[in-house]
Formats: sequence, structure tokens, C-alpha cells
Amino acid sequence: MLGFNRILLATDFSASATAALQYAAGLARLSHATLQVLHVIDTRVTAMARWTDVFRSTEVLAARETQEKQALQKLLGHPGLAELTVEPLVRYGPPAESIIDVTPNVDLVVLGTRGTTTTDRTAGHVARQVAHGSLAPVLLVPEASGGAGGVAATAPALPIQHILLALHVVQYAPQAVALSRALAAVGNAALSVLQVLEPEKLWSYPLDAGAGLSHNLPGVQALMQRRLEEIVPDAPPGPAVERLVVVGTPAEAILQQASARRTDLVVMSVHAYGGLQKFFTSSTVDEVLAQTPCPLLAVPFPALP
Repeated sequence: MLGFNRILLATDFSASATAALQYAAGLARLSHATLQVLHVIDTRVTAMARWTDVFRSTEVLAARETQEKQALQKLLGHPGLAELTVEPLVRYGPPAESIIDVTPNVDLVVLGTRGTTTTDRTAGHVARQVAHGSLAPVLLVPEASGGAGGVAATAPALPIQHILLALHVVQYAPQAVALSRALAAVGNAALSVLQVLEPEKLWSYPLDAGAGLSHNLPGVQALMQRRLEEIVPDAPPGPAVERLVVVGTPAEAILQQASARRTDLVVMSVHAYGGLQKFFTSSTVDEVLAQTPCPLLAVPFPALP
């Protein structure tokens, strides 16, 4: 039902990556999918622990390669991976770009939101880059998710009881809707669909309102509620869908609704970074990712023909 044949778990052996393993393993079991476990050995000069390492980079990289390959082999013995079809992968280079290069060949990417480097621990730099560059949906898992009890056991279960799908009725990734429904169905989870309405941008919602409804806030709210019913209708015997149209700033409203509903998974459509955006302008996905305590599933928009 989930439609995953090949799932990619990107790991750097951090606590956040260990939490991501729990979800990747659970989804692989539910989908009967092959799980690829990827570790990227960062060969950039900026990845050196000390400046003196630059002058003996060959020696340092060789030692790191040996150490990290041993860590990967140890990870493959994790009890959460028992009885799964697992394929280890090792790549060399910048972590985000190396992960993105593999995404055309998989159906889902799973990785932690905070890595082992100082920069990535504080900003989730690699997670954001992968979310905006991957051709496959990306499940980003914070360190606090999962845990020892989590889904490490071989039972095909996920710790997801409430899913919040945040979308924009004018433009959204259809796969985000399909995946939210599928995950809710396999986990018997509640599904809430959220549209955030920004009052100062009423003109930007081309909903063919007519009768002047598009020029007032209550009218647009009613039209969006109706549009949500069309996009995500109830589909018995699946769980009933809660549809919400709230007024506010997108990231803030998404975080508020996720907290109020004790959401276990936020699903959002994500655009590819353009130009200098990744350096200077944060997206709504970036803002939510920086603050949400639960996993976030970033689903890319379909590629243009």
C-alpha cells in the first residue's frame, strides 16, 4: 500500500541517525522493501578535525575511512535491521550532494535532522539540503523520535498515531496527499489536513470564487474548506479526515496545530532550492524543520516535463 520498493537510510552514526534507523526499518518491513544503508565519508578539507590534518590529509582520510567502514559494519548488525534485505553503500564527498545523487534510484530517503559535525548539529544543514534537492520524498527524523522502544523490534509498526498534512490548496505535491493517506491507513492513524490562510495575501488565492467571496476573509476560508474536501475526501473504511483552515503565518500555524494535536508526523510539499535561496532565505519547510520535535516528511513537487 505504501509503494516503497527501495528505501535509503543515510547515516552518520549520530543519535539522530539512530532514531532515523528505527523509522527506516519499520517502513521497510511494512513495504517489504529493500533497505539501502548509506554512509558518506566527507573528504572535504573543511571536514578535517584540525588544520594540521590538512597537511597529512591522505593519512587522515585513510584512517577515517577504516574507522567509518567499521562503524557501518557494526550498524548493519543492529537488531532493528534483522530479517530485512539490507544493502550497504559507501560514498565519498560532500554529504548532502552525495545523498542527493542516490535519490533517483529510491522511493524514500530517511535521515536524521542533526548530524555529527558542529555546523549540522546546530542548523540541520545537510537535512535541509537533502529535503530541497532529493527526487524522492525525504523523512527527516529528530533525535528525540523513536528511541529504544520505538520500532527497533521486528514487528511491522511505526510510532505514528496522528499525521498533520500541511498543504496549499493552490499548489501542492499530489504524492504528499497519497503518502499521508497510505501512512494513516497502515498505522490506523488520525489524519488532519491543514491550510494556512494569510490575510494579507488573499489576492494570491485564485479559487474562482465569484460573487465577491474572494475579497473577504470568511469567504476565502469557506472556499478553502470546500477545496480541502475535494483534495482529501473521506475514503471509508479509512480514518475520517479532519480539515482545518486557520489564519496566520504558515510555519507558526503549522507548529501550533502540530503541538495542539500531539502530531507524530508532519507532511509537507517542498520546492527545490533556487539560486541563492539556500544561503539567504529559509522556506516554510526549513522553519518547521528547525522547531518541530516530530519527524517531517518532505515530498518534492513532480518534475516539470
